[in-house]
Amino acid sequence: MRQKLLFLTGLLVLSGTAVAQQNVWNKTSQNNVKETRERNVRTSDYQLVNLNTDELKHQLSLAPERTRLSSEKGILVKFPNDQGKFDTYEIFEASTMHPDLQSRYSDIQSYEGHKVGDAATDIRFTYDPYFGLNAVVRGINGIYYIDSYSKDNKTYMVYDRKNAISQSRFDCLFKGDSPVADLTQNVHGKTVIDGLLRKYRLAISTTTEYTDYISQQAGVGAGTDAQKKAAVLAAVNLVVARLNQVFENEISVSLQLIANTDLLFFIGTDTFNALNAYQMIDENVVVTNNAIGAENYDIGHVFFRATQGNDNGLAYTPAICNSTYKAGGVTGSEIPVGDPFVIDFVAHEMGHQFGANHTQNNPCNINNATSIEPGSASSIMGYAGICSPNVQNNSDSYFHAVSIREMYTTITGGGNCSMNTATGNNEPTANAGPDRTIPMGTPFALTGVGSDPDGDAITYNWEQIDAGAAQMPPRPANAVGPMFRSMWGTVSPTRYFPRLSTIIEGYNPNMITASNYRSWEKLSTVARNLNFSLMVRDNKAGGGQSGRDDIQLTVSTAAGPFTVTSQNAAGVVWNTGASQTITWNVANTNAAPVNTSNVMILLSTDGGLTFPHTLVANTPNNGSYTFNVPGGLGTSSTARIMIKAVDNVFLNVNTTNFTINSSLGTSETEKAEAGVRIYPNPSKGIFTIETEGGKGISYTVFAMDGKLVNATKEVKGSKVREEVNVSYLPSGVYIVQVDKDGQKISKKLIIKK
Repeated sequence: MRQKLLFLTGLLVLSGTAVAQQNVWNKTSQNNVKETRERNVRTSDYQLVNLNTDELKHQLSLAPERTRLSSEKGILVKFPNDQGKFDTYEIFEASTMHPDLQSRYSDIQSYEGHKVGDAATDIRFTYDPYFGLNAVVRGINGIYYIDSYSKDNKTYMVYDRKNAISQSRFDCLFKGDSPVADLTQNVHGKTVIDGLLRKYRLAISTTTEYTDYISQQAGVGAGTDAQKKAAVLAAVNLVVARLNQVFENEISVSLQLIANTDLLFFIGTDTFNALNAYQMIDENVVVTNNAIGAENYDIGHVFFRATQGNDNGLAYTPAICNSTYKAGGVTGSEIPVGDPFVIDFVAHEMGHQFGANHTQNNPCNINNATSIEPGSASSIMGYAGICSPNVQNNSDSYFHAVSIREMYTTITGGGNCSMNTATGNNEPTANAGPDRTIPMGTPFALTGVGSDPDGDAITYNWEQIDAGAAQMPPRPANAVGPMFRSMWGTVSPTRYFPRLSTIIEGYNPNMITASNYRSWEKLSTVARNLNFSLMVRDNKAGGGQSGRDDIQLTVSTAAGPFTVTSQNAAGVVWNTGASQTITWNVANTNAAPVNTSNVMILLSTDGGLTFPHTLVANTPNNGSYTFNVPGGLGTSSTARIMIKAVDNVFLNVNTTNFTINSSLGTSETEKAEAGVRIYPNPSKGIFTIETEGGKGISYTVFAMDGKLVNATKEVKGSKVREEVNVSYLPSGVYIVQVDKDGQKISKKLIIKK
């Protein structure tokens, strides 16, 4: 177990006038934690921090409302990260409540912010006297949480989502087979592009069992009804804040709790049957309409506490703005708190209410028209961890491109009863490239082009959009359905199919063990079309916009598999100046219908993590290339070769590492290579590139897995001294690729903080 125990006696907070206060941290012992909270997640890899709550409350009182984001600076607050350090965020108040409700419960608050120097990393958190602070941080490297750990709200738990396992198993009782138009046609209207933030009035009901559970967790089980309702509102506020983090980013929708929400928090008695979601879904419509009035809300939902092993939910789809069904949503769990409850359960059911159908491709409540994720799926509208074969245990907190299309269709159609505000945020562009014909059984990489007119930090998400029930995990011979799982968007416009590590380690078409991630990416060996969506998100706080473009790959059984046939035996050594021959199996890829006349050959010296060296940019696709090993490649015992189509997307890599003995290469050194020097190295993320001679350089920074982490920049001049600031990156090893007069020089950059 890895536990780092820290003590926070102050927070660094700056107002718009940049007045700072000092932070003081002291280590503490876990023995100081007297009583811990019940949690819906289990993890052994976490940190504990203690918080000076009085100081935090004082500083948060200075936070401006996010409606003034364009005219005021937020306050600067430091939060712990999952690496045991602290990051600074610019914070704004982001209430989830109608102003009248917020004024009555002024000590229950919600906030949002972004990391200073890294706009792509955002934080949402709530603070109240019942559950303290609870936060979710999302960035390009994933998600981590800061959850209340002790019942006195002084100790907090910081942990990475990847290390968390939900203690609940959910059953969405939604059934149906909703017809959806051809998913590969009509690009217009597929994604959020109109620059509007849509606010929907949300009515949340809670059963007596839920109210009792939350009251006990808040320490007011023996308190007054007013105290219990306040505690329930604090729990509901936490849920809605987290929902808004997702819905605002994905479809520019914000949920606001109605002014008299607390009328729907039942204490002692109610008319709900917590053992029957089918009864509760219709009962909630009646209860909400009677208590609130059908004209006074846009979407309603009921939270209940389920009995052990009976976590479930149910929703009408679509339901928002529909006077008959708009309160038709139910979610319950034995432990109805924590991120699995919010994302896997509530966001899933509300996704139905906004018009999204199931995306999983397995026997459990499959919706054929949208069965575009393999197995249990992994996005919000799937069944992650619920119905085998499971891709993973819990849902990732984003919607698949197909789900976004369904919801955007709803909110711009029959569900358009929202209050709309122009955000001034423009949608990014997306270009997936032209359709291609590819050889069967051959890896490929899709690279898109995206841009944002506002300069927002965009991410790219490639997803397959082929529906149809098929054998799962996918088999190479599947003629319909998805072959590749959905994955988080990245700052790199390129996705390898399968992932590059699988290609390097050795793709196994027969792998069908669900717990092995390699089982969820398969290359087709039959004639079929593979359709992919490129979704470009701008991740803008307060109303994200996105661009989408699709591409179709036609798999030809007349060509392939395309393979590298040389450098596959142990003991291969290349020396500078020696003549070497690289060979590959063309496999009819130079003839119709693939028609690839030329290929490029790339070299890796780090075992295939990156391929920064171009041995030849364009050579005939005839199966052989002979050359003299150039200098500047460095010495490596983990060299690999990649051969890529010049005018297509397919590629392959040799199967075995080999050795190169060359002149200076990628290393942790300050010595100049081809007139290029990088220093200091290691650094804290701020370093200098210095060159002499030539006409200038361009440089790019990559993560070790090949992901682009700093966009290419061009610097002109015979002498270059360029300071580069990537201090927003976490500690680790990166690759700086410098292009000087056509020669690519790669160096390891070590960031130590």
